[in-house]
Amino acid sequence: MGWGVPLHVFLNELSCASECRADDVAEGMRAFVGVLRQLQRQRGISLATREPFSESELARGYYYAQWRNDPRNKEEVLYFDRMRDRCVTFTAALQAAAAHERDDIWHRFKGVDVQGLRAALMADGLALSLPLAPDWDTAWVDLDIEELSEGPEPGDIVADEYTDKVRHTSQKAHLAEHEAWILREGLDRLSNGAELWAGRTDFFPNLQFLDRVQDDLENLDPRWFKGARQLLRQLQASAAAWDPVTSPTGPHWEAPNIRPEHENARRNRFWEDQDGESRCFELHGNLNRGAGRIYFRLVHDEKAIRIAHIGRHL
Repeated sequence: MGWGVPLHVFLNELSCASECRADDVAEGMRAFVGVLRQLQRQRGISLATREPFSESELARGYYYAQWRNDPRNKEEVLYFDRMRDRCVTFTAALQAAAAHERDDIWHRFKGVDVQGLRAALMADGLALSLPLAPDWDTAWVDLDIEELSEGPEPGDIVADEYTDKVRHTSQKAHLAEHEAWILREGLDRLSNGAELWAGRTDFFPNLQFLDRVQDDLENLDPRWFKGARQLLRQLQASAAAWDPVTSPTGPHWEAPNIRPEHENARRNRFWEDQDGESRCFELHGNLNRGAGRIYFRLVHDEKAIRIAHIGRHL
């Protein structure tokens, strides 16, 4: 990916404690790699594990090294070799997500303390399991949580018990449940216009940008950044839901106050389009309190919105 905000994916170590044989583990690892590849097509990832993956058990008594040495697994082994610089520990991933370790809270699955599922929940990340047991064939995992807190009397400590759900996947089919969140979570962590430009194809697949917009975004007034990020998000949602056949005048706008330019101003809203022709980008939306604007036009035959300018009100 062109942008540098990885999604933390936390390995559920409990899924590596099955009694499966080598053949079953090999099949599970093929599915595991398939999920990681699918995630990488959506955005950058960082795989967080309790201990180095190369030193882990993949099933009881069956270690990564044994799996690696099986020539049938050559393609998946090569993938993990390439992934090596994208692997971190749970602690490092939690620190990167500004989610600090706590020793007054426990997370359990069916009575067993879990670390990867716990870290995924604390970091608002995604848990990933080897698909070697029915428990992991789900897009959400329920955790039992016990948390210590102060009681009604000074010095009293009470244990609060409750449940919570953690985002989870072990099959590519589960990712459809989380797709919108995966993209939104990454977008919310971007902090400047240059990152918006770098991530445009990942976050805004139904938006098109003239080349000149790169300079607009890389030099965007920081006061306008959040407004631009929000408006681009809304334009993407509008374009994704648009059917040009049934709604030829345009999509239902998710953003407020999308409107065409006044007739007198349109002569100043022409830019050289992608094919070299000069065209009017007659629609616009406001950034913060009208201080800046995004100018764009509809591209009916491509079901897209094409953007010509992001920045000051022209």
